[in-house]
Amino acid sequence: MGTLNYASCNEDWRSEWEALKISQKDTVLCIVGSGDRPMDLLPKGPRKIVSMDMNPVQNHLLRLKMAAMRELPYDEYASFLGLNEVQDREKVWGRLSKELPKGTRTFWENNFRALEKGVIYQGRWEGHFRKLAFISKVMRGGTLRELFEFDDVTAQREFVEERWDRWWWRKTFDVLCSAAFSKAFFGDPGFYQYVSKEMTLGEYVFDGMMEYLRRHLARDSFMMSLVFLGELSRYDLPPYLDPAHFDVIRKRMDRIEVKLGNILELMKAVPEGSFTKYSLSDVPSFLDQKGFEELLEGIHRSAAPGARFCIRLFLSDQRFPERFKDTLVREPSVERDLMREDRSFAYRFIVGRVVKDG
Repeated sequence: MGTLNYASCNEDWRSEWEALKISQKDTVLCIVGSGDRPMDLLPKGPRKIVSMDMNPVQNHLLRLKMAAMRELPYDEYASFLGLNEVQDREKVWGRLSKELPKGTRTFWENNFRALEKGVIYQGRWEGHFRKLAFISKVMRGGTLRELFEFDDVTAQREFVEERWDRWWWRKTFDVLCSAAFSKAFFGDPGFYQYVSKEMTLGEYVFDGMMEYLRRHLARDSFMMSLVFLGELSRYDLPPYLDPAHFDVIRKRMDRIEVKLGNILELMKAVPEGSFTKYSLSDVPSFLDQKGFEELLEGIHRSAAPGARFCIRLFLSDQRFPERFKDTLVREPSVERDLMREDRSFAYRFIVGRVVKDG
């Protein structure tokens, strides 16, 4: 909770758009994550986004991205964050630093190397992805390059079945996705704490990737590009980095309120009916069953009638208690559709609406 864990984008914003159906009347409770999550909801026009994280560093990143968007034209903004190479980010930082709160300014001054190198690729997970991209390049070389050159799904599907899906490549995913490998190679001992004992992680991730590649181009997934190339795809930029959304997001930036703390405690403390939409990322990855149920209780307590929620499940597999089935009404068909179409290709979903008496 004191390092930059996520810096670019690790979730498909389109799934939140589809699940939550955000309108101009909505007040959204949103996890900060890599700072893109609340910004990527702004094109849908919510009235307000309360964006919260327990890690102060992720909040520092969000404030940095917001300040850069406010102060810079698109090309300079995208280059400063790291989408393009530039010679000198220090000069731009001199203009931005005075627009940031003191704590955020001090953090980035003490970690200026991350800004110099292009901050969107300096998170721990982006570092993991670049290691995976290096391993993939060594093992698959030309096959990997070919995969990202397709512009026809049918031709790509044939290629994937004939040349990409190999038994030894599947076994490689078993190793790369193991908790032991994560500890030794990535230095991340905690992320697997609440993983389902029944889940074969390598098989789960590989099968999700294969299902994606049968229906969509590899180049059209920001996540495929991050994992195998170590960078975002120019064919699938998240809204906060997409010039098509830049002006709209910048105009609505003041609708984001940034908070530091435990989201479970926040939902207990706010007045009932405070939120109409919940974009909660994969919070269950860091909760045991008791904590997961506290999350569900918090949603129901703090929600307005008819509020919608979207929760992602990555490695964890908590049980959704029967006692919530009539108050947090899930939508299985939507959950299945999102799992199938999400370009992150590794998430399952809990999506639905809040029902309250009266």
